[in-house]
Amino acid sequence: MSDVKTLREKRGVGILPAFILAYSILIRFQIFLLTQEEEVNLGTKDSKAKEYLSDNTRFSEICNYVLFDGEKVIKPENLKECDTTEVLSVFGIDKKQIVKQKWRDLLKGVSVKYTESVYIVLMGIEAQTDIHYAMPVKTMIYDALNYGEQVDEAKKHHQKNKDYKSSDEFLSGFTLDDKLTPVVTITLYLGTVQWDGPRSLVEMMQQIDERILPFINDYRINLLNPLEITDFSKFETGLRPLFELLKNASDEGKLNDLITKDETFTKVDVETVAAINLFVGTDIKYDEKEEVVNMCKAWDDHKKRGIQEGMQQGIQQGIQQGIQQGRCLEVYSLVQDGILEPEVAARRVSMSLDDFADAMQKAGYKIPELV
Repeated sequence: MSDVKTLREKRGVGILPAFILAYSILIRFQIFLLTQEEEVNLGTKDSKAKEYLSDNTRFSEICNYVLFDGEKVIKPENLKECDTTEVLSVFGIDKKQIVKQKWRDLLKGVSVKYTESVYIVLMGIEAQTDIHYAMPVKTMIYDALNYGEQVDEAKKHHQKNKDYKSSDEFLSGFTLDDKLTPVVTITLYLGTVQWDGPRSLVEMMQQIDERILPFINDYRINLLNPLEITDFSKFETGLRPLFELLKNASDEGKLNDLITKDETFTKVDVETVAAINLFVGTDIKYDEKEEVVNMCKAWDDHKKRGIQEGMQQGIQQGIQQGIQQGRCLEVYSLVQDGILEPEVAARRVSMSLDDFADAMQKAGYKIPELV
């Protein structure tokens, strides 16, 4: 049970005994969360976030920031990919087997040194590009399914080896000596508006008698929200410029100052620049063949390009206005010479007859009947 490979190598749909929490959610409340996002591809932002965060260096930096205040305890080389599929099989009220399948964003096993020993932790990261108002339940289900799977794997192991020491162990499928591998899930918010969703299970409930609260098993999320970070110096990867720009995305002045004055932005990896464009909403041009991008220069080019495009649009608008004005003058001349009726002329330039007469007179032309 101490090896991640043992926990994840052989998978199968199993009955998770004593899994009352997830069972009740699934059966009694129809588990609306498990019916969502059952496709592997969750859309452009979600899939790109998963791809970006799968990098072990970025992944470990997030874990170290949340768990160890930035201390480099978890090493990128000690991370091991795990199957992100969580499977639950239960019997419904009609005694029919119900199988539910859910995909995490990212799940990695890590060996962590502590005193003289080494322990295993399963680390999960769920990237949220939008606020999820049921995140505590979603996270709780992910973790519960994983713990349930560990119990199921232990049961299979003991059944195969026939090493139960008592009837209690046999009924539990789990022995007194068996230990669970901790599961820690971090919710990374990549939005640009403040997170106003619940951060714990109790926050999702209506106001109840405080005497009952101690008996409710609360479940809180480990939320990493860049908009709440005050010190970005603990990040050394591309997460720093990404998080800083996310925090200031709504303030164009601060955004400009950051990119043009902070040396962090002189060398940014292309994956991060792509992530910044996607999540912050910028449109910074760069050469995808390059490994790093000078965002200061790219941002300056971006502003110059915007100015040039604005000038070009102004020129085009001026040309169109000039064409329209020339057309009006031509029509005025035709009316003054008696070649075109005022009513017809007004329709040609999309004006009412009164407005047309006023415009014609202001331009120095006279309507025949007024001459």
